[in-house]
Amino acid sequence: MELVNLIVRLELLQKKMVLALLTLKNVSAVDLAQLHVQQKQLLKNSLLFINNGTGLSFIRQPRFFNIFLVSLILTFAAYAQNDGLNRIVIEKEKLPVIESLSPSRANTVLKDYNSIVESNSKLISAGREPEYMFFQYKNTERFTFQALAARCCITQETLATLNQIENAQDDIKEKTLILPVVSGLFIPVERGINSVEVLLQENYSTQTLTKNTIYYNINGRDYLFLCGKRFSPTERAYFLDSALRLPLDSESFWVSSEFGKRKNPFSGEMKNHNGIDLAAAEGTPVYAIKDGAVYAAIENDAEFGNYIILSHDQGKMTSVYAHLSKIRPERYQYVKKGEVIGYVGQTGMATGPHLHFEIRQGGKAEDPRNRLNIE
Repeated sequence: MELVNLIVRLELLQKKMVLALLTLKNVSAVDLAQLHVQQKQLLKNSLLFINNGTGLSFIRQPRFFNIFLVSLILTFAAYAQNDGLNRIVIEKEKLPVIESLSPSRANTVLKDYNSIVESNSKLISAGREPEYMFFQYKNTERFTFQALAARCCITQETLATLNQIENAQDDIKEKTLILPVVSGLFIPVERGINSVEVLLQENYSTQTLTKNTIYYNINGRDYLFLCGKRFSPTERAYFLDSALRLPLDSESFWVSSEFGKRKNPFSGEMKNHNGIDLAAAEGTPVYAIKDGAVYAAIENDAEFGNYIILSHDQGKMTSVYAHLSKIRPERYQYVKKGEVIGYVGQTGMATGPHLHFEIRQGGKAEDPRNRLNIE
């Protein structure tokens, strides 16, 4: 009897949401009607799954009901804007919270999450539509990215593309992540902010989309979700490549000044030298050490002359290239690792042609020798 009442309550809620959306939003009634039919069947299947598939008792159902209700509300949060995209809005702070990824009898939310992931895997294998839900988890247990993906039984590319993780070696300790229950690729609609996003957008730029394609709006960004898709070999290579390349070809330079305290060649004072100087012939190509966005492209600075600052990993790391004879990219342009961004010169305060090069992590200068294979 309780189960019947639960179905009736949720179906009434569905109808109210549909009517509200038809009244307030310019959404196709046909599309919503189709969605309503799909959700009605999904609702009944899910409730049977709760009782039979997972063995949840009626005492525990109210807690799971709250999680499912959140998913239902998010599903009906689709709206149309002037650009014509149908979106399902996901607000991170309102998602069900998984406190720990360590299984225990008391960790019922994780148990439910794992059950939904397993059920979705079976549904997809049977050619049926999976449930689409999202949870949130703060990595206080200090899992590596690979370990976290394994715990969730979700592919690495799914978690990476959803959470804007550029590299498999990125530090995700203490980071709050969104955990989906279906594997696939989340491809941003706007300009990509890391190398993986840019590459995905290039590779899927000719993707054929249907009129009723649904996009997720997650924390203000629109994503197209491709269920079951995996990284191509090239995309995977970018994701797994964590090494930095040298800013100059290895045989083209020698180190003329090291990182740390030194006597300023112009004032004679002892000062911190926040980078290293690589002496090379004027006009030698200068390369981006890693994919990134051009944060600054300055010309005729009194000290650095012509210089570029690249922002990597969403600003977590920056690299500086100074005294250039010529700058190639423009500000805000996205450049790829190994791309020529300028040429060695002696602009600004320079005693000869060389590249002044810096790496900053979290705004703090680091010795580039610690990150690069400089001989």
